[in-house]
Amino acid sequence: MAPESRYMATIKRMNSTAPPGCSLSYAETEKLSDCLQDGTVFGILSELKEIQDIMLNNLHKERANMLSTFNRRRDQMEVDQKEEYEMMIADINFQPAEEERMLRSFADRKKALDAEETETLHKYDLKILQQLDKQVDDQQNYLNAAQIPGMKRTTDTAELKRQMFILTIIDALQNSET
Repeated sequence: MAPESRYMATIKRMNSTAPPGCSLSYAETEKLSDCLQDGTVFGILSELKEIQDIMLNNLHKERANMLSTFNRRRDQMEVDQKEEYEMMIADINFQPAEEERMLRSFADRKKALDAEETETLHKYDLKILQQLDKQVDDQQNYLNAAQIPGMKRTTDTAELKRQMFILTIIDALQNSET
């Protein structure tokens, strides 16, 4: 019988506390230990994390810029409406009924702007979710190609939870190396 690899004890220990449905079989535990021996998987995982961090940072910046643009548009609309209101009040032919119409018009424009921004933000958030789904899919493909046990393309929640557990094990082992 061959001696256990340097990772096997840690994998077994972590596997013994696995969340329900996430534990690895003995064969998967051995295969995981074996595929970690040369450090390639750690490198792949580091690169995938870096790519994910860059993508998330870019998405966060884009969304923050969008919200900033919304705020500038809203502020400018308020300035424009204030000027319009002051010009109307200063008009010598001012009629009180015009004020009510103008205020309703202002409220309608604000409501329309709010609806437009909400729809734009909703579409952007859906785009973010699609990009994140694609990122998970790409990561699963890379990890499957690296022959990490349990890594395959899936959208099944239980299988994704199991994959997250496997990645937690790998991450813990990588962190213990540094």
